[in-house]
This record gives sequence, C-alpha cells and structure tokens, in this order.
Amino acid sequence: MKAFFVYVVFSFFALSLKGQDWKEDNFYLRKTKPLIDSSVYNRWYFVDGAKITNDGRYMFYWIRNQSNGNDTTVLKECNGKWERRIPGIMHVQFTSDSRRAIFNSKDTLSILELGGVIFSRIPNVRGFRVPTSKGGRNWLAFGNNSSNNLVLKNITNGDERVYNSVKKYVFSEDGRLMILEREEHRKNDTVQSISLIELSNLKESSIWRGKGLKQLLCDKSATNIAFLISNSGESSTIWSYRKGALRTILLADRGSIGLDTNLIVGNMSGINNDGSFLFFTAKKNANKLSDSILLSTVNIWSYLDEKLLTAEMVDGEHAPVYSFVISLKDYRIKRLDNDNEWILAQNTSDSLYLIQHISGSADEADNKWNSASQFTYYLRSVKQKDDLALKFRKSNIIGLSPKGRFVIYYNKEQESYFSYEVETGRYRNLTSNIKVSWINYFREDLMHVPRGIAGWLENDASVLIYDKFDIWKIDPLNIKPPVNLTNGYGFKHSIIFYLGLSYSSPPSFRNGDILVLNAVSVMTKKNGFFRKKLGEPGDPNELTMGDYIYQLVDNPYTENNGSYPIKARDRDVYIVSRMKANESPNYFSTSDFKTFIQLSSVYPEKHYNWYTTELHTWKKEDGANAQGILYKPEDFDSSKRYPIIFYYYEKKSFSLNAYLLPENISGFCNINIPTFVSNGYLVFSPDIDYVIGDPMQGTFDAVVSAANYMGNMAYVDKHKMGIGGCSFGGLQTNYLVTHTNLFAAAYSSCSMSDLISAYGDVPARYKSLQSYFELGQGRMGGTLWQIPEAYIKSSAVFSADKVTTPLLLMQNTNDGICSFSQAVEFFTALRRLGKRAWLLEYTDGNHGVFGKSAEDYGIRLKQFFDHYLKNKPAPNWMTRGIPTKMNGRNNDYHLDYNIKTPGKGLLKEVSDVEF
Repeated sequence: MKAFFVYVVFSFFALSLKGQDWKEDNFYLRKTKPLIDSSVYNRWYFVDGAKITNDGRYMFYWIRNQSNGNDTTVLKECNGKWERRIPGIMHVQFTSDSRRAIFNSKDTLSILELGGVIFSRIPNVRGFRVPTSKGGRNWLAFGNNSSNNLVLKNITNGDERVYNSVKKYVFSEDGRLMILEREEHRKNDTVQSISLIELSNLKESSIWRGKGLKQLLCDKSATNIAFLISNSGESSTIWSYRKGALRTILLADRGSIGLDTNLIVGNMSGINNDGSFLFFTAKKNANKLSDSILLSTVNIWSYLDEKLLTAEMVDGEHAPVYSFVISLKDYRIKRLDNDNEWILAQNTSDSLYLIQHISGSADEADNKWNSASQFTYYLRSVKQKDDLALKFRKSNIIGLSPKGRFVIYYNKEQESYFSYEVETGRYRNLTSNIKVSWINYFREDLMHVPRGIAGWLENDASVLIYDKFDIWKIDPLNIKPPVNLTNGYGFKHSIIFYLGLSYSSPPSFRNGDILVLNAVSVMTKKNGFFRKKLGEPGDPNELTMGDYIYQLVDNPYTENNGSYPIKARDRDVYIVSRMKANESPNYFSTSDFKTFIQLSSVYPEKHYNWYTTELHTWKKEDGANAQGILYKPEDFDSSKRYPIIFYYYEKKSFSLNAYLLPENISGFCNINIPTFVSNGYLVFSPDIDYVIGDPMQGTFDAVVSAANYMGNMAYVDKHKMGIGGCSFGGLQTNYLVTHTNLFAAAYSSCSMSDLISAYGDVPARYKSLQSYFELGQGRMGGTLWQIPEAYIKSSAVFSADKVTTPLLLMQNTNDGICSFSQAVEFFTALRRLGKRAWLLEYTDGNHGVFGKSAEDYGIRLKQFFDHYLKNKPAPNWMTRGIPTKMNGRNNDYHLDYNIKTPGKGLLKEVSDVEF
C-alpha cells in the first residue's frame, strides 16, 4: 500500500511538471521550447524591405508580423547606436539629402530628423512623395484627406503651395519638375488637365485640357511628356509635349503610318533614358477578331496543325500585343515585333533590337522536330528599314553588346561561344581553344545549358563569360588572347563565381574596376564574397566565406536563395542579408565585405524547438560519392531512435544553410521541414544524379543508398522511414514504392505514374509534354518509339502490383502539367490490387495547392505520417473515408481510436470471371 502511495505521488508530480512544460535532464530542470504547429504560421515574424540613405549612414527595415499581425518600422544608423522603432507605418521614404525620414501612419504624416528625436507631424494626410534626386532635395508633396488638394511643402523653410483638384502627380527623376494631373468636376461635366511645375521657381505651365486621359509618363528630366487619351467608343491616341514647346503633338493613333489598319493603340510602355524614344503597345481590334470567329459544335484536330488545338484555344483567349517605338525627334513609328516573334535584347540606346523569330505558330518546345517551330534571329534597327538576318539556329545563350557592335551566342554542337560583328557581318569562334566546360553546374544533366554572359567592358571591348566555375574576359574580335579573370581559382577549389552585385543589364565595366564576386563552394556549401580588380593578374582575393547564405545565384533548387546586397547611391556602403539554417535572415552593413555590422536581430526560431542541419557524404552502390542534408530537431537526443522522411528534388544539398519558414504547404506541395522536425522527425534530402534514358534508376540508387546509409545510424528507426516529393519528385516517389519495400509510408503530390500516357497527353487541355520527356526534366532522351522499354521501366503503374508501402496521393483536378488522370490511373490500379492508398483531389489549384486547400493538405499529410511513422491513431478519413455527399462539409480530422490501422482494402480472390 505504501509503495502504491509513493507511485501515485510520484506520478502526480511528473504530470504536474509536464503540464508546466518542464522536463528533467541530468538531475536539473529546464523549460522546454514549444513545438512548431500551424498556429504559428501566420504570426511568424521576419525582416523585410531594407532601404539605405544615399550617403549610406542610415537605413530602415520592416519587422513583419511582430505583434498581432502588425508591422514595425526600424530606422537605424548603419554604424552607430541611434535607432527608432515605430509600429504601424505604411510607407517610408528618405529625402535625397539623407537627412530625414518621412513616413505616414494612418492619416498622419511625420518628418523625422535622422540621428535625432525631432518630429514634425502633419495631420489629415493622404499619401506622400519626395523626389529621390538632388534637384528636389527640399520638397515634399502630400494629399489632403478631406479634399483633392495637393500640398507642395519646402521642408527646409516651411513654405507651402496648394494645388486643387489633383488626381495624380509625379516628380521627374532628376527632381527638378513635378507633373500634375487634375480632374475638375463642373455640374454634369468633368474636365481633365496636365500642368508642369518647375520646383526652382514654382512656375506652372499648362500642357493640356480635355477628357479621356488614361496614362501619363515622362523622361528623366521631364523634357518630354507623353500622355494617352482614350474616350469611350474611340481608339486610343498618344500625344507628346516637349518642354518649352507651344503645343502638344499627336504621336500615334489608329491611322498612323507604321500601324496596321487592324491594330489599335494599347498602352505606353516608357521613354528611354536619353528621352529619344517612346515605347507603346498595340493590339488587334476586337471587332476584327470577332468577324473571324465561327461558332461550331466540333473541334477538328489535324496532323497538319502547327500548334495543338488546345494551345490555340488558350492563346486565343487573349488578343496578341505588339511592341512599337516612336522617335521623339522625327516622330517616326517602328514596329518592333510581329507574330511569332520575341524581343531578346536591345542596346543601351534602345535603337537596335535582337529578335527571335519562330517559323510558324507552333510551340517552341517542339523545336527539335516540328518544322513550324524552327528559330531564326534578326537584328532590327529603329533607324533602318530592313532587318539583318543572323546565320545561326536556336541557342540557349544569346546576347547583344551594350553598344550594339556584337551578338554573342553559344553553339551547342561545337560547345563554343561565337561572336557576330554587326558592321562587317563576320562570325568568329571565340572559345574553341579554351578547354573548360561552359555548362551550368545546376543544369549539367538537364539540357546542358551554359552559364552565360556576365557582362561587358566599356565600348564593347571585351565580353565577360562564365564557365562552369570561373569568369573569362574575351575579345569579341578574337585578336587579344582570352584571360581567365578568376585565374582558374574556381575550378581548382570547386567554387562557383558570379557577379556579386545587382547591376544594370547588361553590366558594363572599365579596366581597373573592382568586381565583388559572389562565391559558393560545391563541396562545403559555404557562401561569401571575393574581390577581383579588372586588369590585375592572379587569384581573386577572398573577403569572406562561411556557413551562411548571402545569395545563391542561379540555384533553382534552394528554397531561400537570399538576395543581392543593397548599395548606397553615393558611397560604397552596402546592406546585406545573411542567414543560416538556425538563424533567420537579418541585415548587416559592410563597406568591404570582410567586416559586418549587425543591424537587425530578429530570431523567432529561438523561441521554438527549431532544427539544425548536417551535410552528409556517403558512397552509393556504384562507388560514387553522394551528398545530402540531414535536418535534426534542436532537442535531438542521440540515445533515441527517430522516424525519418526522405524528401528529394534534384540537388537540394545547397539548402544546407537555408532558413526555411514554418508555413502552410503551398505551391510546391512538400512537407514543411521545420514543422516535421520540430515535432520529432528527422528529414533527409539526398542529391540525385540522373542518367539520361534511365532517370528513375538514378533516383533509386540515390534514395535507397541514402536510406541504407541513414538506417545504420543508431538514432534512426530504420523501420519507420518515409519518402515523398512533388511534381518530378512525386514521379520519383511513385517509382520507388513500386521497386522497394524499404519504406513504411510515402506521399506523392502533383505527379505522374504512366509516362506512356503522359507522353501523349495535353494536361488541362493546354500543352504537350513530349519535349519535356525528350529534352527536358523528364530526361528520357528519346521518343516513346525509340526507347519504349525505358518509358515502361520508369512508369510506376506497370509495377503497381509490387507496392507494399502505404501511399498518399495528392492531385489537382486542373493540374496543367501532370494531369489528374495520372493520379487516378495509379490510384485505381492500387485500389484494384488491394494496396493501401488514398487520393486527395483538390479542385481549386493547378500544379500546387494554396489557401485553405494547402492548410487541409498539410494537416492530412502530417496525420498520415504520424500514423505510419509514429504509431499514432489514424484519422477517420483514412480508416473510414468520407461519404461523397459529405465531401467539403466534413473534414473528419478526428483520430479513430476504434480501428487501429487502415485495412487491406476490398480485394478478394476471383476464380471465375463472367463476361
């Protein structure tokens, strides 16, 4: 009896500790962190939106979702202690002289002296703007909340000028002028007007009065102002005004030379930097289109069709839009693109255009075999009538030099870059003697896409081209010998170099310029910056490399790639964002990329049971090395055995230092790693090396070898291993469950199961997938008739009878890439065979789920794995199903404590079949 009493007391004490979220650890008590669940998703806070003053002294950023879903603005000195935190701000701007921050909260406008405490507040304000250039450094414009009046205020001396009936306004880019769009209501009439304000003397000039003003824009100095008029029932017209002129000029209307009679003016696109060209769009007249539409009850598909009928139907929903340019010097109009053409690039003066033309209206993905989708390239000049045809076929990389002297393109057959000299018409092979790979590391087994052009030296003197690791400086005239700018350092150390800053496109440099290079190690996944002076021999200088992500340029398989540094306009001061797996992205300032001053300290993950990452390397069955990431809970206990889920998509190991947000499944429908790991799972992401023609064997080798490798770890429960993936990862999952019984549960989202039917399918009645399999991610490398056995081998449906793993399928009714029928085909096969399988069909997504459907899928996916990998009761929807009439009304997430595990289905042996 005494022993029983002691047991009860001890049990009560233990339960009370559990209720307080405490646990005993090596004879002392510590409070445990809460686990991540869906309740934290919408209130997870993070930094965003950093901006820096022109002089680089101050910056601001937002803390999103900091309190009850509200944002907090943080104004901070980049190299000092001054800081102000202000909640609820909607908009912030720095003045061009870097002395003030202006912001509004609800209807109050505030002006704060940076570095001080002095506030000026203006009530009853609706929106504001300040010029961003030196010419308008003293000015502030804001609307009045109770009227359409605009107040122009001199911040320095306090002078104000009020303009009435202002609907819209804009400062010129140089900050010297302001343009007003007014709208005056008189009785039953409305009159619009445009006027120009010179900020140096507040002189006002009237430009136009009338009706139908729809669009207004100007060049940098507001020397040229253009506006579009569109009255009901009339086609649009474009007008221009040149500063100091006596009148406006009609630039384009329906009858303008250069516009086809069946085209009408659309919208203005912009004015180029020097104010010499205005760009606009035109589209086919809807009335003209309707004349040719013939209603019918039959759709005729013909083998002579250039494009599948389904694609024509989708394209026909929108009238094509074409690009035009008007010279603001002589007012001539030039059409820039026609049917089946795309503008690839233009020179910096916007006078020469590189055009890609497709021979017919066919899908460009059919280029390999369809005669109606053959590519040709042209140079189209604004100043000349005729196009210049270029003599090369489709290229993965093609570019026009800034001055328009050269076209650079990659020839896949010769594995070389070529130049075309516009003036002489001469073609040159630039890289035939350079024995390196030009192919993108992340695209090596997928279409062999080269990394491309990094930039140019001024006056088109040299082109900078990426090889697999390094950067080359190459003379487009092929006179000077090529120079490896990074001296082969990237190749020697397996480091991929990219330009590390965000430049205008295409970037143009001078000899002697300092290049900041982004660097990422292929082996260690470290990321950082190097320095290289153009024209200086030798290796680039390492500035910083670490277990962080600043930005992984051009890596398509990492969830959070980071971002480019933000530079102050007038000084070499930068704001960088830096993250690692257990440190959320935060802002730092630097001037040399060696030392970093921390500006934000937002770490919500520290309040929860977060995750850590480890890079693992092991050998596959063929002896080749493989890499992958192991995600472990922060409270990992090596004496325990954990269930593990293998999640894969191409090469995920570069996510080693990526910070993954806890959030609902959305888009790419995969497990949320922070949530699963926080709740006692391990997750492992192995890299996949594929073989063209047999891609699923590469999947099998990588995932099964990873499972065997991890299964030997003392902390892994090898009987509780799961797998899963979405899209191509889902196709891989379907294959794996039909070829191994190693896994206890699997999920497959938005996937395929039958490559033969998928090869000839048109998902969601849109686009053929033949090129996807022959040349794209499908990696079959040939047609169905060339390698039928390979298509059969990679199709899970043909081996459905081998499945022993419980499988959760998810597919959207209107998936435009992987047809819903692919999931139905696999599911009905598994059902017929008595296999444990469920299919979740969502009717509101496409190739992914969003919103409420994403929340629902996340709940069901976790319940599925919790049952099979953690021995929790299965929910009713798994054990009993949901009657059709209750779908959408009853989620039935409730756990079923009566049926321990889902049964074996409806299968029974049938000896005689009657027909």
